[in-house]
Amino acid sequence: MTPLDAIAQLAHLLQANERPDLADRVAAAYSRAARPSTVVCVVGQFKEGKSSLVNALVGAAVCPVDDDLATSAITIVRHGETAAAVVRRRVDGAQVDVPVAVDDLPDWVSEHGNPGNHLQVERVDITVPSSLLADGLVLVDTPGMGGLGAGHAAATLGFLRFADALVLVSDATSELTAPELEFLDEALEWCPTAMLVQTKTDMSPSWERIVELNRGHLAARGLDLPIVSVSSALRTAAFERRNRAINERSGFPQLIERLTSRVAAPSKARALTRATLDARAALSMVQAALQQQRDILADPSEREAVVASLEAARQRLEHLRGPGSRWSTVLSDRVTDMSGSVTHEFRQAVRALLRRSEADLETLTTGEQWDTMVRSLQSDMAAVVADAFASIERARDDVRSELAELLQDEMLLGDDRAVRGGVDTASMWTGTALQRGRRHHVVAASMAGLRGAQSGIIMLGTVGRFLPAAAAGLLAMNPVIIAAGAVFGGAQMLDLRKRRVQERRMAARMQLRQFIEDVQVEVGNELSVTLRTLQRDLRDEVSARLAELVTTCTSTIQRTQADATQSATEAASRLATLGATLSQLTAIDAVLAEVPQ
Repeated sequence: MTPLDAIAQLAHLLQANERPDLADRVAAAYSRAARPSTVVCVVGQFKEGKSSLVNALVGAAVCPVDDDLATSAITIVRHGETAAAVVRRRVDGAQVDVPVAVDDLPDWVSEHGNPGNHLQVERVDITVPSSLLADGLVLVDTPGMGGLGAGHAAATLGFLRFADALVLVSDATSELTAPELEFLDEALEWCPTAMLVQTKTDMSPSWERIVELNRGHLAARGLDLPIVSVSSALRTAAFERRNRAINERSGFPQLIERLTSRVAAPSKARALTRATLDARAALSMVQAALQQQRDILADPSEREAVVASLEAARQRLEHLRGPGSRWSTVLSDRVTDMSGSVTHEFRQAVRALLRRSEADLETLTTGEQWDTMVRSLQSDMAAVVADAFASIERARDDVRSELAELLQDEMLLGDDRAVRGGVDTASMWTGTALQRGRRHHVVAASMAGLRGAQSGIIMLGTVGRFLPAAAAGLLAMNPVIIAAGAVFGGAQMLDLRKRRVQERRMAARMQLRQFIEDVQVEVGNELSVTLRTLQRDLRDEVSARLAELVTTCTSTIQRTQADATQSATEAASRLATLGATLSQLTAIDAVLAEVPQ
């Protein structure tokens, strides 16, 4: 029996023993383990075959591949029973979800259909029936980048600490560029699981030589990444002709195997560990109750004392579920503290960025320096936003731990007869505390708990709002900033132009401040929403766990009282049933105990 089989069997067993609450909890754990959310971020420069790669992977034309440049829309592709798409855009400052047909996506995300992104599209969510995605794999198709140091790369780098893997797409007609290699250096600090996918092998007779050259470039930088070469055109032809030989030549079976073994399998292992913890917590609760019922049947003299103890425990639990409980006050206080801390750190970091940018603005003399400053600001801003969301995810585990300790102290359930073995509140939730690391140089393992986190998707959409398409990024798209950039086009500035330069620097400074203010307002709102959601989720988690304990006490009391009226024959049958169920639970627990923690 596999661990997943054991979890499924436990869910059925709990349902049969009239514990639908615990059965639902274990069934949910099974679903998370069977289909964990595994996020793979696909990134590359313009016209490298990135969207075609995603389409070829899922076997459907869901990402537009027009020759014109895409807008700033980030595309998230998940499994679904039918192909569907939802466009998320801004209307008067508010987010609006617009369901659209997949075939109509070019009207929203291409430069031809949505020039200048005047429709303010932030993100597109696509579902598609795909065997590759059926186990929980999620592909994030990022907008093409004119240069990997520009705005989109900044947004992607910020998101990578929440992603399970990175796929860098570069076509096989040329070697890796310096910006691509620099991007990899920084990206691997946040997401150590990465691979290079060379596309368009059907268009490059010398693609094997390019692979070897790129392998050398990676080795020179100390990077040991797998390189997979593919042809999306051959993959599409294989689908159309149902030809296995062409599919093998496309290189996609090798790519899928890499994604499965290096990305999906580790994600499944993490999900199974969490599901096992959840399942064993539920198993322990019902096992203790059934064992207690069995003991009372075997020795009825203890019945009255145990029932009294259980009733006292139930009343105490009911008090803990009430509005005056200490844990709810502590939760509210900690989230308030967290909000103040995260907001303060975010504002401090943004203020420091503004000061640095204004200081840099006074020293610029060339257009190249201007572009460098803009890219640096974009990248640092993405990191600051991601840090804020990562801080919330880390704090979530700290608050959970504190609540567990508090409940353990308050949950005095009488003597051991009330709930045999006591209740370990640390097992009431799953999840692993995150380690701390140096900012911008975090050890990969320190962010493992954030992989696939919903906050990552939120953050990606938020940062993307400020870092839309174009090589120069958002700041350079503003006419005033473009004028300022033109001033720095020469190596030397003439004294006669100093006044005009100062005027344009002042205008650029105003635009920088407006950019910073927009970020603070929008991200501040997203952080507030995330914190409110965190508080609500933790409150619901604690309430659900307490409700399960109340149900355990109540059902044990009722069953014990019912057993008191049974005949000797009925009692013997009941003892046999309890013994068989406990044996099954013991066998299941033995399988789950073998899962690495």
